[in-house]
Amino acid sequence: MSTAVETPPPAISEWKVVRGGLVVGAGLLIGQALGFIRQATIAYLLGTGPHADAIAVAFAPVDLWWAVLATAVIFGFGPMLAARERRASFRELSRPVVRVALVSTAVFLVAARPIVRLLAPGLDAGTTEMAAGLLRLTALAVPAVAWSTLFTALLYSERRFAFPAFHQGVVNLSTILTAVALESRLPGVGFALGYAAGAWLQLAAAYAISRPLLRLRPEGSEKVRLAELLAGPAPVLCYSALIALNPVVTRAVASTFGPGSTAAFDYCLKLVGVPLVLLVIPLSSSLLSEIAPFRLRADRGPAFGAIGRAAVWTALAAAGITVVMTALGPWVVALLFERGRFGAASTSTVSGILSGFFPVLVAWSVLDVISRSLFALGRSRAPILAAGLGLLINLAFSTLFPFSSIDRIGLGAVLGFAAAAVVVAVHLRRRYGIHLAA
Repeated sequence: MSTAVETPPPAISEWKVVRGGLVVGAGLLIGQALGFIRQATIAYLLGTGPHADAIAVAFAPVDLWWAVLATAVIFGFGPMLAARERRASFRELSRPVVRVALVSTAVFLVAARPIVRLLAPGLDAGTTEMAAGLLRLTALAVPAVAWSTLFTALLYSERRFAFPAFHQGVVNLSTILTAVALESRLPGVGFALGYAAGAWLQLAAAYAISRPLLRLRPEGSEKVRLAELLAGPAPVLCYSALIALNPVVTRAVASTFGPGSTAAFDYCLKLVGVPLVLLVIPLSSSLLSEIAPFRLRADRGPAFGAIGRAAVWTALAAAGITVVMTALGPWVVALLFERGRFGAASTSTVSGILSGFFPVLVAWSVLDVISRSLFALGRSRAPILAAGLGLLINLAFSTLFPFSSIDRIGLGAVLGFAAAAVVVAVHLRRRYGIHLAA
């Protein structure tokens, strides 16, 4: 028996996609600007010294968890919230997400030291111990982040993009202010405490904004089974974890090049992450609400066409940014970070890594835009296979071909993401007749 919905969904409004993307992009732009200030504050106060290495490793597990959870909840649960009665679905969604968050927090608290050793095997004993302590502090943010992503999915399903787009801005601002206030007494600790405090402040605000939506309860709501709830985010969770593990592999390789190398890669990752976030999240989040009605239809042609066009524009924008950053990398790094304890030697190391790693932006952004959209339509196999292939190539290349220079540590990630992007692009073209050049 077909599950296709007979009532035709409304036509996809590309203007609504663009408008929603601009709203999300504005909030993310502010958040990313504050993220740069946060990174610049780390550079000024700590440079590429042991404390900076410790912070880079301590933030990595929680940032990875945040990225994976946010993608899984928004693009796994978002279509459910858009299609179902809000209050019942939200309450049922919240239980498994919060339980996972609490278990994750306990794991970070108990196993902080072995986690640090796994993520950065090249750190010395003192820096490893310092990073473990900071990880325990940042882990306190995990439950707040989990709840906040649920509210974000709820607000996105109602096409309310403005407030959740400022989530990262609140966390970054709190991190900066707390770090500056505590730096003279507790070097490095203020960054971790500020991160956790910002996450809980954002949660309180998100609850206040979302509360009116939770009061809506139309007649005829139905209970959603746990198996059905988990079926939505599970594939997205798998995909997100595979994608997020790529920087983990590269960071582990960087740690073997001596003190300061781990922090240097983190500065580079920030420079890549900002345009990635601004390219992918606004467009994919806005596109989600437009293509979600096609999830249960047999004819998804208009949705796939919109995905193909979005991928083309994303690739062109990413390629332009990559050309500029590759040419001006040393100047950009010096302009943004070279002050205080971040000297010319740090600039040279970061810009060297950047030149080899930044081309990953093109493939990564195309992969994410196509994959997130396919997940919103209930198509998960190709994105997961592509992400798995990309991680396998990165891991194999980084393991089998030891790098003689730190400048080349990003090559495995570039090759892996390029292969993954080709896989999803070919899938979209062959399976659904969509030509990305159209």
